[in-house]
Amino acid sequence: MPHIRQLCWVSLLCLSSSAVAANVRLKVEGLSGELEKNVRAQLSTIQSDEVTPDRRFRARVDDAIREGLKALGYYEPTIKFDLLPPPAKGRQVLIARVTPGQPVLIGGTEVILRGGARTDKDYLALLKTRPAIGTVLNQGDYDNFKKSLTSVSLRKGYFDSEFIKSQLGIALGRHQAFWDIDYDSGERYRFGPVTFEGSQIRDEYLQNLLPFKEGDEYESKDLAELNRRLSATGWFNSVVVAPEFEKSRKTKILPLKGVVSPRTENTIETGGGVLHRRRAARESVVEKTVDELLRS
Repeated sequence: MPHIRQLCWVSLLCLSSSAVAANVRLKVEGLSGELEKNVRAQLSTIQSDEVTPDRRFRARVDDAIREGLKALGYYEPTIKFDLLPPPAKGRQVLIARVTPGQPVLIGGTEVILRGGARTDKDYLALLKTRPAIGTVLNQGDYDNFKKSLTSVSLRKGYFDSEFIKSQLGIALGRHQAFWDIDYDSGERYRFGPVTFEGSQIRDEYLQNLLPFKEGDEYESKDLAELNRRLSATGWFNSVVVAPEFEKSRKTKILPLKGVVSPRTENTIETGGGVLHRRRAARESVVEKTVDELLRS
């Protein structure tokens, strides 16, 4: 449980209007560290037209403080308000005195992995990042864990992944929280054939730039590397290589389609024997460029 010290800050929440001539300064006491930071973030969502010295504003502040604390495991704070009269030429001060109360602790983190995730080292590594039993609940840890599962699926080609169940249960009477996640990654996709549209370069040269083989397991970094290599050749004004998902759902073999536009200086006009000499010279340069790219 974090050390709570008496601290106050001023939230610049004030209202000046012809309808309501009320300027209110909000002062929150009793929080520090991450609790203070999170409550600040929640209070910043209050609009200026909501700032009045009446009970509606107090209720709005109360809700914001509770939401900020709840995200970090404090579900039962005590909040007391005092409205102080304004000093000379000053504003009224609304003081919120906060006692966070007893925190909710992690009571269990059950995560079931199905599909390829059961044996995938990156998914298994995520299991080790779960919070320890007995630590204070942080809802951000739960949300980030789920995002990490999704991130692995996109990076490694588990494109049919789904959460069968994902629940963060709170047993408030016991001050405990429980993760309950059932995740099916499905089967990992593999690279299929790569085709190119709009290229003035012979297909065999383009195929030699592939950093993977047909049938290799999908990796987003390999797709990014292919786009980089094609762009680095200087042959094209634009390069976009993207998966064709609609052709892969049943087979899990993911074909890629590259759409490119030639650079103007690479376009060769026909001219009898001159064309053959230019083509031979160009292909010599292409071969050299491919070799250099593959060595890089």
